[in-house]
Amino acid sequence: MAMYKGFRVLEKSKPPSPHSILLEYRGKENTLLFESQAVAVLSVQETEAVKKQYAKILDAYGCLGVLQLNAGENTVLYLVMITGCFSVGKIGDTEIFRITQTQFIPLHYQQSEDRIVEVRKLLNSGTFYFSWNTSSAPLDLTLCAQKKQRTAQTDHRFFWNRMLFVHLVHFDVDCNAWLVKAMCGSVEIRTVYIGHRKATAAVISRLSCERAGTRFNVRGTNDEGHVANFVETEQMIYLDNGISSYMQTRGSVPLFWEQPGVQVGSHKVKLSRGFEASKSAFDRHMKMIKERYGKQVIVNLLGTSLIGSKEGEATLSQEFQRHHEESDHKDIPHIVFDYHQECRGGNQTNLSKLKNKVAQYFDEYGFFYTDGVTVHSYQSGTLRTNCLDCLDRTNCVQTFFGLEALAKQLQVMQLADKKQTISRFEEVFKQMWINNGNEISKIYAGTGAIQGGSKLMDGARSAARTIQNNLLDNSKQEAIDVLLVGSTLSSELADRARTLLPYNTLHGNILCTGLKYFSLEIIQDNYSTSSCSTRNVQKIYGVHNSIASKSSSGDVQRKWG
Repeated sequence: MAMYKGFRVLEKSKPPSPHSILLEYRGKENTLLFESQAVAVLSVQETEAVKKQYAKILDAYGCLGVLQLNAGENTVLYLVMITGCFSVGKIGDTEIFRITQTQFIPLHYQQSEDRIVEVRKLLNSGTFYFSWNTSSAPLDLTLCAQKKQRTAQTDHRFFWNRMLFVHLVHFDVDCNAWLVKAMCGSVEIRTVYIGHRKATAAVISRLSCERAGTRFNVRGTNDEGHVANFVETEQMIYLDNGISSYMQTRGSVPLFWEQPGVQVGSHKVKLSRGFEASKSAFDRHMKMIKERYGKQVIVNLLGTSLIGSKEGEATLSQEFQRHHEESDHKDIPHIVFDYHQECRGGNQTNLSKLKNKVAQYFDEYGFFYTDGVTVHSYQSGTLRTNCLDCLDRTNCVQTFFGLEALAKQLQVMQLADKKQTISRFEEVFKQMWINNGNEISKIYAGTGAIQGGSKLMDGARSAARTIQNNLLDNSKQEAIDVLLVGSTLSSELADRARTLLPYNTLHGNILCTGLKYFSLEIIQDNYSTSSCSTRNVQKIYGVHNSIASKSSSGDVQRKWG
């Protein structure tokens, strides 16, 4: 069934206050009323009694929630509607859509807010996706196939509009019935025919929002061990009831480093903290990825030459290796492969050297496969790949290992009998990996990937990146912060929050207080929900009612593998 504009937004046609908005959803008897910063669920009778006072202002495909903006001492609210989207394909009965247009409906009379323009531009950038199903609960895009076997709990790292749910949760609205969950990243889906049978091939990349930002604004790690541009990429084949899935991850070097100043040509790398001050964050990151993904191999693609333009890279790489060698994580192999040196001029034949170094672990970790009844294999670990930006070189290497894994996936699904079938899958996945690399690059750097195929195109993209990163990224960074926490992270409120609370209270599960709302994800391995944390929340917002009961149910992050 085709997607349709099932939502209708109506505005009270007779001002003055209170300003009032009605939200209708085709097929649902109830209606949502937004008025005086509150939300009420109206019955059919209640809706009919007041509807004549309202006039339609737009139709929409879906609702992302309510954006709460901190404007001085006041909070202004916007209802965020999806007014443009297109299908990128279907997985089972679920259709996946890319968001192309959104509309922000003010839930107040004052409509001038410059920050909304940038947030809207971010949501309209073509990097946000949602799933839709008419007959049952849609596929949760935040969960990989292996994790879905073990939990139905949304992975909050990839749930980008979770703060937009807070306002409705506070008023006990069933968010699953009214809102859609948006994931940021890339979704590529293709249909491959094998005789009379039909397989679905997909590459899905999920960008974490734990340390989200643009290329030169967000680098390395933070104190909690969350790194910039952390992406998990899953390569999947669906055939009949069978699913095979192979996962890889990428992420910035987990140290404190930056590239200050105007970035033109070679990029100077500056380590912003010393060895001792960086140890705990490095350790947290390594523990975290092992808990979430199982065994690890670090594939470090940074340059190794201390002479010339790659001097900064080599220094960063050496520090990375030093931290690894002196940590408690020496069980993780650290493979250094100077991609620019080994694959000079776009010659990727030397990737076979990297393959030989990784082969033992690649074979051991395997991939996930189920025939729909029995799970025949789980993936027990992942390759964690990094270069400087975790873009172009990382894209090439992940594509290489993805195609290596594809041969094994086809074998186990009994699709490797004919060369024609194998070449068809290889051709489809190669193109999907190229598209995937371009999309991830657009999010972080503002342009498509630099692939080494066309000097003219690569030069143009490199010039565009320079302009984008130096002149335009600050406003995009602010938009990301507003979307994720309702204000810029440089605001006084956020500074106070950072001082008093663990980092993960800024990004995670929903916690509602009496007057303002905060986001709380409690990882029990690292933090306990003590009364001290509750008092800190109350201190920030001046909330006097008890919220301990709300904060006691933490979401424990479980390893997917």
